[in-house]
Amino acid sequence: MPKLPVFLRSLLATALLLPGALALAAPAPGDVVTGFHDVLIGNMKQGATLGCSGRSSRIATAVDGSFDLPYLASRVMRRQWKTLTPEQQARFTTTFRDLVLATYASQFSAFGGEKFETLATRELADGTRQVNAKLTPGSGNPVNFDYVLHEVGGQWRIVNVVADGVSDLAIRASQYDKAFKSVGFDGLLKQIESQTAANRTGC
Repeated sequence: MPKLPVFLRSLLATALLLPGALALAAPAPGDVVTGFHDVLIGNMKQGATLGCSGRSSRIATAVDGSFDLPYLASRVMRRQWKTLTPEQQARFTTTFRDLVLATYASQFSAFGGEKFETLATRELADGTRQVNAKLTPGSGNPVNFDYVLHEVGGQWRIVNVVADGVSDLAIRASQYDKAFKSVGFDGLLKQIESQTAANRTGC
């Protein structure tokens, strides 16, 4: 067996002692947000070519890789989540995911000179991270976003999106809580499915 140079032997020894030493670091919170925005811009620039199904497919991969949807589903249902059976929780998570995908596919479907910027990241008191970002449209006023991310299995995942100070999670949680109390679980799912269908029609 040929002799390895000293630096290679040292590198190999380090890798054997510390298996994760040479592994690529997980994307930082800001990188997660930037990557998600890149997919949105790509969908907009190729909107007509991709069509609704193509944009939906791309955004599905991006959402599943950037968001913690199971956690979001539990949070958006608030205290009602614990009253659901495991099967109902799974149904709600799937239905909620369908709405998220249809919303992004329909709202980000054509490019008009939009530009996303990922700005500062700061640690919040509970250990989550808040990433500030800005969307500058082709015309009109910019929209400021605050993405909140938590760590799951060594990966940062988005758990809330705040646009110009308005929390999407808080709005949906309030709406779904009222609907659940008014029409029950099945009624709530039907409302979400109806909204998803409307988004797909406009997609």
